Amino acid sequence: MRTVIKTEAPACLSEAEDKGWSWDDFVLNDRQGYQTCRQKAYDEQSGVCAYTELPLDTVSSIIHLDHFKKKGIYQNLQFEWNNLFSAVKDHRFGSDHKDNLVKSKNEQQIYSVILSPLTPQLQRFFHYSTNGEMEPSPGLSDTDREKAKATIDIFHLNESELVSRRRTMIKQIVAYHDLPEETIRHSFVGTGFPSVIDQEIGFMMKEL
Repeated sequence: MRTVIKTEAPACLSEAEDKGWSWDDFVLNDRQGYQTCRQKAYDEQSGVCAYTELPLDTVSSIIHLDHFKKKGIYQNLQFEWNNLFSAVKDHRFGSDHKDNLVKSKNEQQIYSVILSPLTPQLQRFFHYSTNGEMEPSPGLSDTDREKAKATIDIFHLNESELVSRRRTMIKQIVAYHDLPEETIRHSFVGTGFPSVIDQEIGFMMKEL
C-alpha cells in the first residue's frame, strides 16, 4: 500500500447527495458520473489498486469504487470522496476481504487499527521480503507495527497470488541489478506493485 493523494471531488457526488440518492441510485441513474469517479480515482492512484497495488488495467477481476468505511455502516460517508478508492473486487483479498470482516459490531475496533490509503508516508509501514511476503517494516513503534500487521491481515495482502507476483517481480528486479534505474523502471511499467519496485531499487542504490 502507498499513500493516495486525493484531489477535488467530482461534482456528481454532491449532486447525487443533494437528490437524496443512495449509492446504488447513483450508480444506476448516473453512469457517466460513476465512470468519471472511477477514472479520477484511477488517475489519483496511478493505475493501481489502492489496497493490493495490482495493476487496474490488466487484472481479470472486476474493478470498482470501494468505500474504505463501508457504506452500509457509514451511510453519511457514501458520497465522501476521501472515502472512495479504486480497487480490485476479489473475495480473496483487498476490499472484499475487508468488507467481509467488518460488521456493525466490530467496525470501530477494526477501523481503529487498520491504515487508510490516505495515511501519510504509508509505504514506511511495510517491507516486502524476498519471498514476496508483506511484513511490518523493521523499527516501527509497537503501535505502528500493530497497525501494519492488522492492515495486512484485514486486507489479506499475503494471499498466495499476491505473494507469488511480488516474489517474481523481486527476482526480476534483482536480475536487472546491472541496468540503469530508468531502464529497470521502464521494464515494469504497467505491472503494478510500485512499492515493491521502489523498495528493491532503493536497496540497489544503497549498494552502489
